[in-house]
Amino acid sequence: MTPINGYLVAQESAWRIPPYAREMLWMQQGAHAAQTHGDRGAFSLTVPGDPQEPLFLVWGTAGGPPLTLWHRPEAAPFVVGWQGTASIGGFIERLHVLETHHIEVVVAEIEGALLQPDYRHLPTLAQMRESPFRRLPEPDLIGERRYIYPVLAPTDSALADYLHHAMVSELAVNCFVTLAPQDGNWHALVGLPLLLESLTLLAPGYRVRLG
Repeated sequence: MTPINGYLVAQESAWRIPPYAREMLWMQQGAHAAQTHGDRGAFSLTVPGDPQEPLFLVWGTAGGPPLTLWHRPEAAPFVVGWQGTASIGGFIERLHVLETHHIEVVVAEIEGALLQPDYRHLPTLAQMRESPFRRLPEPDLIGERRYIYPVLAPTDSALADYLHHAMVSELAVNCFVTLAPQDGNWHALVGLPLLLESLTLLAPGYRVRLG
């Protein structure tokens, strides 16, 4: 067994884990999990010595929906530099329209899983210099298990319109989200408040992921 000690958030980062989330985050590898603590997410986890198996950051409890992953660190303490972001893919199963603090929001329930860590969202200048950009077949989502991710967007935004379109048309989506801040009290609305930053819709039949 190998001990891994570290922090989710770097000391020099201006971002800190919101108070509501500080009892909700766990580091997990296989059947081994440990809760993180404090505004930087300090953790101490003892795991088997398999360097190939990734470490997952999961929500709520051990075995909860993963938010991101990292591979085994070579240096200690392990500071992963998380900024509260997640990249997920799946299908929209439900849309809720709610009003909170005089703001109307759409909450989409996305059944899916994490995207691969090296997922290419849009090409960079460096990638365009390397070779002509083309899309390869969409990679599989990580793992076989699927989770429900609640994703929030203002009802008057283009993001909300496209969430509705994706559900009606049964299109797979890739979502790039950020954990909601303490301000706004989004965590009182839903137990995993993920604010939608950007959205990709995949063409029909482009990826069959949940069948």
